[in-house]
This record gives sequence, C-alpha cells and structure tokens, in this order.
Amino acid sequence: MVYTNKNAIRVMIITKDHRIEGEMYILEGSRLTDALNSKSKDFYALTSAKIWRVTDEALLASPEYVAVAREAITAIFPVE
Repeated sequence: MVYTNKNAIRVMIITKDHRIEGEMYILEGSRLTDALNSKSKDFYALTSAKIWRVTDEALLASPEYVAVAREAITAIFPVE
C-alpha cells in the first residue's frame, strides 16, 4: 500500500443551495488550485464539515465526512 503525505486546509464551498465548510486534504507541497485543476476527481472529500442552507443560513448538518460533487461547486476558497 502506498501512502502519500497530505495537508489539511479549511475551505468554504458554495453550491447553488448550500454553503459547506470543512477540511480538505491536498498533497503535501501543492496548492488548492493544483487540487482543483486535477480532472481525475469527480468529488471532493471534506471532513469535520458543516452544511448551511444558502437561503436562510440554517445549519442543516455537521457530518464528519461529506463528498461534494465537482459539478455542483460554484465557488471554493480557503478560510482561516
């Protein structure tokens, strides 16, 4: 089994209906844009996530893991 070192970065993902914040893991030494430009992923995995509805900012869920479809994302950015 091959292991690769990854760094966790906190990101905010905006979709049409939801705002999702969580930890995204990217290869050590790479940038968020490098991970986003990789066409091999159809989903981005987030851990320690929180999901809000965009219309009223209601917190819908706080899952330990969520996979977000690449096609659903309208914006993504790192947060502190």
